[in-house]
Amino acid sequence: MNETASTACGETKKSDKEFTFLCVVDESPELSRALRFSCQRAKRVGGRVALAYVIQPAEFQHWLGVGELMQEEAREEAEALMMEVADKVKLCTGKMPMFFIREGDTVEELIKLAEEDKSISLLVLGGATGKDGPGPLVSHLVSKAVGEMHLPITVVPGNMTDEEIDEIT
Repeated sequence: MNETASTACGETKKSDKEFTFLCVVDESPELSRALRFSCQRAKRVGGRVALAYVIQPAEFQHWLGVGELMQEEAREEAEALMMEVADKVKLCTGKMPMFFIREGDTVEELIKLAEEDKSISLLVLGGATGKDGPGPLVSHLVSKAVGEMHLPITVVPGNMTDEEIDEIT
């Protein structure tokens, strides 16, 4: 991609960087908004979408075998959901997305991922529309972890329509 970019002095230069939009995959209804935004931006700039799913550690640790079985089932569920979402990304952008499946605390894993993979250009999150605020992940990342993450974050309001998202992307 050879898109022109502005420098601090107002000059322009050619950029060969392919923009990658990281979208967190989960069961939330706002995923569709973040995914739409990520796909439309990637398509518009010739970039790609990356999908991240973070498996929470098993709560049940009394018997090692039960905990391992729970983690294995969680991973299978994560992989199935990622493939379902990947099909949507491919349909929209024409490209298969990058996949990241991690285990641990979601915020910590996203911060690590942003540090490890410098190809990621933007973290895209969907904001919940309920009275409890934008959601725990958005709230935590924007209020507490924003200083730790060296990556811009875009929060797409969960009540935006496809047409509204398409207009701004």
